[in-house]
Amino acid sequence: MMNIILALVFSFTCTCGFGICFGIKPQELYLAGLGGIVTRIVLMICEPVFPDRFVYTLIAAAVATVFAEIVGRKRNASIAKYLYPALVLLIPGDVLYELIMAMIQTDLPMINAKLILLVEGLAGIALGCMIVPMVVRNIVKEPF
Repeated sequence: MMNIILALVFSFTCTCGFGICFGIKPQELYLAGLGGIVTRIVLMICEPVFPDRFVYTLIAAAVATVFAEIVGRKRNASIAKYLYPALVLLIPGDVLYELIMAMIQTDLPMINAKLILLVEGLAGIALGCMIVPMVVRNIVKEPF
């Protein structure tokens, strides 16, 4: 239980920090942090249910995008400035590290395995961020 609370606190802190980098006003930084918490909760729920990195990353990215769409529209602001901090939590840095270590050790089977995981994670983020705006704009009838 303590690990879950710590993960949520660190997620909030991390996304607030990135929110500063993306120009979110200090009085709205809590929204970036809330986006991080939402993304982390979805990730914590989906990771054990869907062992495929692509699937749980796609779902978490889609939920983060829905959050950013809602907040961005309510604030009449760019959706990207709320989306990018929430997506930072999904970047597969652990896999990239393991890929580089495999490359240093010239372990070809491990390189292939980690490269596939890295591509799955990045593709999940990209598709999760693409699907939601396409659906929302189709429903709202906004031009791209």
